[in-house]
Amino acid sequence: MDLKALKWQMIRGVLARRMIIGCLCFVLAMVIVSFTRMAYEVQINEPVLVNLDQCSLDVGLSENLRMKISNVGGKNLTSSVVKELVNKKMLKFDDRALCLGEGSDSDVLTLREVGFNEVVGVYESTVSSVDFKANYFDFVLSRIVDRVPIPALLVLEIERVLRPGGIGAMLVGFSAFNMGSLVRSATPVSLLLRTSEILHVCGIGSFALIVFKKKLNNVVYFEDYKLPSECPSISRNKPFMERIEGIMDQNMVSYLPEFVNVSTRNKLIYINMGTGELGNDYPIHLHAFNVYVVDHNVSALSANVKKPGVTFVYHPGLVERHDNFGPRVNHADYFEAPLHEQRFEFTDWFKETAKDGDFVVLKMNAGLIQLKVLFELFESGAICHVDEMFIRCSEGVDCGNRLCSDCFSLFNGLRNAGVFVHRWSGD
Repeated sequence: MDLKALKWQMIRGVLARRMIIGCLCFVLAMVIVSFTRMAYEVQINEPVLVNLDQCSLDVGLSENLRMKISNVGGKNLTSSVVKELVNKKMLKFDDRALCLGEGSDSDVLTLREVGFNEVVGVYESTVSSVDFKANYFDFVLSRIVDRVPIPALLVLEIERVLRPGGIGAMLVGFSAFNMGSLVRSATPVSLLLRTSEILHVCGIGSFALIVFKKKLNNVVYFEDYKLPSECPSISRNKPFMERIEGIMDQNMVSYLPEFVNVSTRNKLIYINMGTGELGNDYPIHLHAFNVYVVDHNVSALSANVKKPGVTFVYHPGLVERHDNFGPRVNHADYFEAPLHEQRFEFTDWFKETAKDGDFVVLKMNAGLIQLKVLFELFESGAICHVDEMFIRCSEGVDCGNRLCSDCFSLFNGLRNAGVFVHRWSGD
């Protein structure tokens, strides 16, 4: 054999061995990191809650639904999960569901018998990836997180296939990870979640039910977000979405009152979040609206206090502080900071102000703080009561961060979600 060929074979053999060893080390590191983080949290949470809060199950369920679930086995773990989540209004029978892991064949059967139409299962005992597209399922159920070699990969895959706003549920044995309470049962899962937050933890027999919701983290996912089944504004506007002007066409605006009769609505509400009044070409005069100016700038109070029908709402959390940031401040970190100084909750105020049957117009900017308000409107379901929106978004000034890469993505995501929104360029 040629000496060069022999040398090349030896080099390839060494490289192959190094690659194999590297892959094994990576997998081992993932396992060690997962369980090390879990063990650490168990240690620091040792003193916390040791009394178990049992799931409410039948409480609040209608008699028909209670009987329907009981007919498939009242003590079945899956039926107990369904009872709890339906009772908490976290689950609907038209949700697209996925059951993961060993024993999920019986979970699929139970969900179908209860009334779910779209249910699939992946029955492998160790699931690290599933052959489904991202943002696809409304509900994912798994009871194997404490039995898979790498829990982090399972949780990551569940989050990948869940729609924003979708619900994940995990059943974890109290003995798993050497834990004795609900809080400590939930701790390892909470550590592994990257794009979700835990909503609810309760006990079902010897198991902890851990329920989490996938958060909305980018404007492109507005169209995938799981809104309430009854979403009045989205349903009403659906026939008129094809009539709205193009995203880049700001000269020939197609206003919603040109297509719908708003005279039957209870009230006309215009909410101006520091952006100015409606244009003179809007089909309804501003005087016909109950106007709310929501601003952090108290000078806006003196400018609007004498105007009839105008209410000033002070919202200190709306101040954009990016001008005061040093060059090293990360916008993503700023987004995670508390929005509401002095405990003003915009979505709570909105729900108290805008009721079913009102016609609501909302005008806002696309700065980081107001984008966060927009995300809250989706996550709370309040967007279902906004009929028409105007958003001022300037390229190179707004967006350009991990939440919103550009103005086109913002408007495209909102319109694909069914929101009747215009790009506003006025002062």
